[in-house]
Amino acid sequence: MTNELDLKHLERRAWTSLFEDGLLDIFMGLVLLATGIPAVLHRVFTSELSQDVAAAALMVLAFLPYWAGKKWVTLPRAGRAEFSKARKSRQTRVALIYAVSVVVGAVVFLMAMLRLSVNPPAWMQKLGPDGFLALGIGGWMLLILGLASYFTDYKRGYVIAALYALAFGGSVLLHNPITFIVAGTLAVLMGLAVFGRFLRAHPKPPESEPSTRYDRASW
Repeated sequence: MTNELDLKHLERRAWTSLFEDGLLDIFMGLVLLATGIPAVLHRVFTSELSQDVAAAALMVLAFLPYWAGKKWVTLPRAGRAEFSKARKSRQTRVALIYAVSVVVGAVVFLMAMLRLSVNPPAWMQKLGPDGFLALGIGGWMLLILGLASYFTDYKRGYVIAALYALAFGGSVLLHNPITFIVAGTLAVLMGLAVFGRFLRAHPKPPESEPSTRYDRASW
């Protein structure tokens, strides 16, 4: 029993190590910035189409730091975690459960929002249409990203979920995309702080001694 518990602990440690470099936090923050920057620069991107194209292009560029950081920073320092077929099978089941949970949650959430919109309580009437829509969008962001964080054991993902709710819900409520800039900047700063801690904890080994901390590990 002790060996089984130790193995589960090591397996979980190897999995959560995928998030310890902060690069995913940075990527998620850059996605928010990519969404907000074209909308803020509405005098440059004068049409909705140009804003959408610019946002899509910036999102593609946002992936480059994540990819480059994993390849040239994280991998040389921390190695690569290679999971067993059993672990990969469990990951597939978790993905399916997450997909079903999102669909079921979406249906329940939309039905609840529809019911409330037809017969809203007094406190919701005070919100007005914009407040009601902001509450719905913010709640949806918390739902899907919160569930993703739970199923992947990505603890900082709950903070990211809250920032996404702030960005999307706040932009509707305030009629201003600046919330994307604020939330995205906070996410990037959080990721950079984690990234800096990762660099201090895992200095790059000499070229003759490549890191094998999780290389060829079978969990």
